[in-house]
Amino acid sequence: MVHNHGRPGVCVCVCVFGCCSWWADQLNDQGYDPSSIYFKCTHFLEVSMTLATSKWNRNILDDLDINPRIIHYAKRAGYVSACSILQASYSELQQKIGIPPIDAEHLTASVAAHVLPRQLSVWEMCSSVTSRLTHITTGCRQLDESLGGGVPVRGITEVTGESGSGKTQLALQLALHAQLPPSSGGLGKGVAYICTESQFPAVRLQQLIYHLQDKHTQGPKTFTDNIFIQHVSDMESLVDCIRYQLPHLVPSRQVGLVVIDSVAAAFRAEDGAEVNKTIPLQTLGYRLHQLASSYDVAVVAINQVTAAMGKQNLYGRTGNITPALGLSWANLVTTRLMLIRTNSYIKLNKTVLCNKNRDKSSQWDASHTSKSEGNCKTKTAVEYNVRLLEVIFCPWLGQESCSFVVTEKGIEGITLSTPDSY
Repeated sequence: MVHNHGRPGVCVCVCVFGCCSWWADQLNDQGYDPSSIYFKCTHFLEVSMTLATSKWNRNILDDLDINPRIIHYAKRAGYVSACSILQASYSELQQKIGIPPIDAEHLTASVAAHVLPRQLSVWEMCSSVTSRLTHITTGCRQLDESLGGGVPVRGITEVTGESGSGKTQLALQLALHAQLPPSSGGLGKGVAYICTESQFPAVRLQQLIYHLQDKHTQGPKTFTDNIFIQHVSDMESLVDCIRYQLPHLVPSRQVGLVVIDSVAAAFRAEDGAEVNKTIPLQTLGYRLHQLASSYDVAVVAINQVTAAMGKQNLYGRTGNITPALGLSWANLVTTRLMLIRTNSYIKLNKTVLCNKNRDKSSQWDASHTSKSEGNCKTKTAVEYNVRLLEVIFCPWLGQESCSFVVTEKGIEGITLSTPDSY
């Protein structure tokens, strides 16, 4: 029960979540992300429940644009903070301050409007959402088609899968393509890359840059200058990084993409310890949604998988593996993508560089070879493991899938009707 002393303007509306499920269905049908509505409502409740914090106890009267007579009487009676004014009833303000009912109502409304975030209706929230959803191209046409244009700049996009399925490859490719201009499918912005598992794969990044620069000459001169890397090793450090460091880094460095590689590693590091991981996990998800909504950034969270007992049917997909961190994390995710290593292989032609003064070396190491050394090119057939990308759930997409391979150039889409595949 929430008491508001008869003032509907400052009460906490506890019934808002009761209608969220109905509104979520309506928003899904129109292509909107209902999770943003949920987290805005959560943010309102969070602010409303912090009446005891320091900012609520300071003198706020001088900041109000109301009749000076009301301010004078309120100061004389000792009602100077937002906490003391909003917790008092209308009758108490009239008796203690000595003002008429209309002035008490005006004082309360002015204080509430100054300290509380503006209350929005669901209609206003929907109207404020951009009609055109922005995407970051993956650099692979087939993947972009399956994703409706690429990775969305909205909510949290989770990329999950087994080890070696191509999760980090996709993250690196997105980190480069996000820096391309919008005309090339990028955002023209920087990238914040948070590593929790191992060292950042700088060598592989340079190999991808080598091929990307040949394909996109209109990109930045130096891709690496716009990727800001942070290493964290545990759950608490990851949450603190998202809460305190990213809100300063994103606007100051024009960051358009945030990558966490991976979320599960930081939380699994606490296994065996008596630590409640639910609250930090929810805090992480809420802060990421808040960051995406406030600064229009894409958030890509890499996740691991865990073995399941028997065949599990979750979100319409049956298998013996399931994404880590359970439903507490799944309910915070906007789009879930799963990468899978299949048992199929395909033969593709691979370009090999040979140099007069060197032995043959594959183009995988071509980033360390000067283009002006008179290299000759030959082609050879190489077997690549076929991977699969599946859209597990997304508010505006169906359950799409796409086959791809990881080559020296990065992720490349394929069709399995090729005769050389088996």
